[in-house]
Amino acid sequence: MINNKVYVFNAALKHRKGIWRRIEIKDDQTLGDLDSIMRQAFNHDDYHLGEFFSGRVWKSESLGEIESDGSGAGAKKKIDELKLVEGNTIEYVYDFGDDIQHVIKLERIVDTVAGAKYPRVTSKNKIRNRYCVSCKKIQKKTIATWICIDCSEEEQKQVLLCEDCLGEEHEDHYGEELLL
Repeated sequence: MINNKVYVFNAALKHRKGIWRRIEIKDDQTLGDLDSIMRQAFNHDDYHLGEFFSGRVWKSESLGEIESDGSGAGAKKKIDELKLVEGNTIEYVYDFGDDIQHVIKLERIVDTVAGAKYPRVTSKNKIRNRYCVSCKKIQKKTIATWICIDCSEEEQKQVLLCEDCLGEEHEDHYGEELLL
């Protein structure tokens, strides 16, 4: 019986470090598996390319891209082949049009937990509720789950909305679901 090791990573959005996930993945799993759990953990869709880097994005070696279908140059590269030690970081870019960058830091390497299914998300940042700007105007406190991109660009500040207000007042605008 092989006693796999588990890599415990803290994965955070590079430019919004308060949004993070703790991810555990076995040493014999692949960057393709890590890409899949990153997409799930950060609510990224399955339509865009992802790529891992050994250090800073664009200034370090590519560890391989992962296509939306799970294929690609980095898809089969095993986690233990990266030769990471505790404290090392790699970076991940999802969707090269929007260029969503993540920093993935290896916190520790531990033994597997019997019966656990890997990869898995074991914790995440505490949700900080933000409220719908339209509902606030009528003194209603509704948690915002969307950002209106069109209005945010026009007003030069985030225009946060609940799902109802997005559909009723901004139906012809581009809205993006908030990552909590």
